Amino acid sequence: MRIILSGGGTGGHIYPAIAIAEALKKKDEKNEILFIGAKGKLEEKIVPEYGYNFKGINISGFDRKKYLMNVSLPYKIFVSMLDCRKYIKDFRPDIVIGTGGYVCFPVIKTAQRLRKKNIIQEGNAFPGKTVKALSVKANKVIINFNETKKYFVRKDNIVKISHPIRMNLKLTDKTEAKKSLGLNDNKKTLFIFGGSQGARGINEALIKNSEKLSEYNLIWQTGKMDYQNIKEKFSNIPDVKVFDFIENISLCYSAADLVICRSGVTTIMELAALKLPAILVPYPFATENHQEYNAKSLEVENAAKVILQKDLDCKLINTIKNLFKDEKELHEMKINIEKFADKNAAMKIADLIYETVN
Repeated sequence: MRIILSGGGTGGHIYPAIAIAEALKKKDEKNEILFIGAKGKLEEKIVPEYGYNFKGINISGFDRKKYLMNVSLPYKIFVSMLDCRKYIKDFRPDIVIGTGGYVCFPVIKTAQRLRKKNIIQEGNAFPGKTVKALSVKANKVIINFNETKKYFVRKDNIVKISHPIRMNLKLTDKTEAKKSLGLNDNKKTLFIFGGSQGARGINEALIKNSEKLSEYNLIWQTGKMDYQNIKEKFSNIPDVKVFDFIENISLCYSAADLVICRSGVTTIMELAALKLPAILVPYPFATENHQEYNAKSLEVENAAKVILQKDLDCKLINTIKNLFKDEKELHEMKINIEKFADKNAAMKIADLIYETVN
């Protein structure tokens, strides 16, 4: 089978596509896979590292802050669809899969115009405009949360399957993980990250309150923008490990007793699969505020704590300390978040792809 996968802009759209690719290869090593993503974006770096062929298109999302930057967007979409048409005709896929992000629009739209079978996978509780626009002509739309269905006009093509995660995500021994990272084995460990691009709001709150966290180990993925500043501030503190981007995230998850992070759906499903308690801080400028929808879906089940970014200064430290004092609460959060996980999700999606093609 020949499959085109598209999803990008952030790790939250890239890694589900990789998870589906891994499942397809596990079903049949002869399956041929091509990724189409945006030139100069994260997917252009990550996808080839996993051994998959990559074709880039010149496309960007709608800029909600600088409206003048959108003047060239219609032209970019037109040109990118011409490129997609060439890639699809040359590769001759049996099916085209989109896992979200603006790059999916020209890829899936072109596939639909060429009457290629296509599937859209939407992990967020509140679907983005791209997914909603493409869903009407999609063969299947995969959703992660039950409440997502109500946002689509067409209902008969919707299938509920949990959000897929990468097969290489596994927990190892906590003591060994701490040792590998050079951390104090006698301290509780906080793992702080903001997705593939970091999170300035979380970073700023932690910098202000860092002295109150001296009793803990900190593993801190800052993102590239804040890395140098934070690295210099904490370079002499042995129990604070600062990274701009973490390749081996399994190691950091393994060392963690509590995670502080954004609430993109890929992050949430990784936490669920690994049974990790977390404080979720939704990105306040996410499209249609989808991260807050995601976070609230867990909060109502006591599967995570949620703090809005504007409340970090007054709530974060107390929430951390109270959780570490209450082992019963942490245990309940682990049990509850695991209920959102399905480690076979990627393989179920691969099965659906086969059914749709055949």
